[in-house]
Amino acid sequence: MQKRPLLVLAALAAATEPDFGRDALARLKSGAREKYAADPMGSTVTAVLVASWLFYRAERGHNPKVKSFYDALIYVSTNLSVGYSDIFAKTPEGKTIGSALMTFGPSMAAGVLGEPDAAKKSDADAKAVVERLDRILAVLEQRAAG
Repeated sequence: MQKRPLLVLAALAAATEPDFGRDALARLKSGAREKYAADPMGSTVTAVLVASWLFYRAERGHNPKVKSFYDALIYVSTNLSVGYSDIFAKTPEGKTIGSALMTFGPSMAAGVLGEPDAAKKSDADAKAVVERLDRILAVLEQRAAG
């Protein structure tokens, strides 16, 4: 498969958008966030399986350490967390997949392993802290005035 025609098509598609595809990218990111928030475990499993398949396709025949889908699965799952493995990407595509995994893996792990509704809880905690600080400030202003 030749990559240049695909890049040209992607560039043409972006150029036909009034904002050069920025709005489409924002919609894609928003949709991914919503799906991940609804089902973090399912989203993570899907990401691992899809990334493993893509990594296997990219590295097979180019990387002597990637002989099976299982090897790719080991690479992907370790890249999402601690990054410990004896498999290293050799192709540009494999390196891109690895970089994306290392970038988004920690936040995905936090979503899967974190408390449910942690964001709501942190918002409530932040509001409580602000209210307490407002009360302290009011007391200090009264003392300064009196």
